[in-house]
Amino acid sequence: MLFTNLLLTIILIFVFFQDFRKRTIHVVLPVVLFILALVINYYSANLKLVTIVYNLVFVLVNITGLFLYFSLKEKKFVNPIDSHIGLGDLVFFIAITPLFNLKPFILFFILGLLFSLILHVGFTFFKHVKTIPLAGYLSLFLIINLVAKNLFNVNFSF
Repeated sequence: MLFTNLLLTIILIFVFFQDFRKRTIHVVLPVVLFILALVINYYSANLKLVTIVYNLVFVLVNITGLFLYFSLKEKKFVNPIDSHIGLGDLVFFIAITPLFNLKPFILFFILGLLFSLILHVGFTFFKHVKTIPLAGYLSLFLIINLVAKNLFNVNFSF
């Protein structure tokens, strides 16, 4: 389990740096992340495969909400993917679904978005950027959670 958590952390570091620098992530990273998350889910006593479906439905509800919100706001059908949220961010959310039960996933989702907002506002004081590297910020947040959980036995959102 230590090896998989270390490998997960390494993949998340790659996601963070790639998204932060280029505002895009390579397609291989979420695929490897998803496979690794499935392995962690399989060997975890607390997680079940059915929770992946619940988490995917939660992500789908959020994307549908974004679609409805932006479509009503602009009074025409708007695809929020790539115009308001990146495809990499959506794929990242899907890739990490096996790591959480539903309630902790919702908590991670909310706290991760707040963390991303605070971090991005802090970075805009130094450099003005229009896009937010959401997958990168969430990767950093997940790394902090993994380190806190494994080294200090503190559980923020798992």
